[in-house]
Amino acid sequence: MADSIILLEERKEVTTFLLDEGEITATTVTTPTGETPGYEYAGDKIKVDDAVTLSDNSDIGKPTVKKFSGDEGEIILGIAVNDPVTMTGGRRKTAILVLGHLFRLKLASGLSDIAVNDRIALTSTGAIQSDDGEYIAMHPVTSSDDYNYIEVFRPYDIGTTGET
Repeated sequence: MADSIILLEERKEVTTFLLDEGEITATTVTTPTGETPGYEYAGDKIKVDDAVTLSDNSDIGKPTVKKFSGDEGEIILGIAVNDPVTMTGGRRKTAILVLGHLFRLKLASGLSDIAVNDRIALTSTGAIQSDDGEYIAMHPVTSSDDYNYIEVFRPYDIGTTGET
């Protein structure tokens, strides 16, 4: 049976992401019960209304975002819409208003070299890495034999010229 393109899932435009704010450098313990309400990070903390982009530290199935810095090659994924919540271990997460669409796409057979922010195109046998692609890879894929789809982001304005 030949491979074919299959759209597995489209997500809502407001989605919760883990935040990549660098390593935790300090913890503040202020209560008698030993709770740790404060963490300091090596990177920039994300706040409400900050623009975010995909992080190279994303894990398979768990895309992570970092503060958008405007560096060449970065693409704005969305805007933080609520105060981040600190989880056990100090990792933070927040809801992001995604400026595009999130999908899962079937990978072409044998594909295993996708990295965060790679451009992804569709072919007759599935999704591949291509500079002409209109999708953006959201996490690395180590082996398509074990994990044969990829979560991708498609910006709202991709492919438009701005002309009316």
